[in-house]
Amino acid sequence: MEIFEIKKLIKEGLTVHIKYNGEWGGVDPYYEKKTGNFYECFYKEVNTIVYDIDDAMNLPFVDGKSLNEIVGELEDVDW
Repeated sequence: MEIFEIKKLIKEGLTVHIKYNGEWGGVDPYYEKKTGNFYECFYKEVNTIVYDIDDAMNLPFVDGKSLNEIVGELEDVDW
C-alpha cells in the first residue's frame, strides 16, 4: 500500500493498523469540538498525540521510524 493511500484512509476517519517487525500499531484519528482533529499514533509502548496529519506521517513512533520511512517494509495494513 502506498503512503498516500494510508494518509487518505486516516483523513477519512478510519483507524489504520500497521504490522511492522511482527508487532501491530497504527494511527487512530479523533475529533473533539475543543481541539479539532487529532491523531493517536501507537506502536508497542509508544503512544503519542499529534494535531496534524502530516505530523502523524512523519512522527518516528515505529521503532524510531516514521510511516513515511517504513511504508515499503510494512508486513500488513488493515483498517
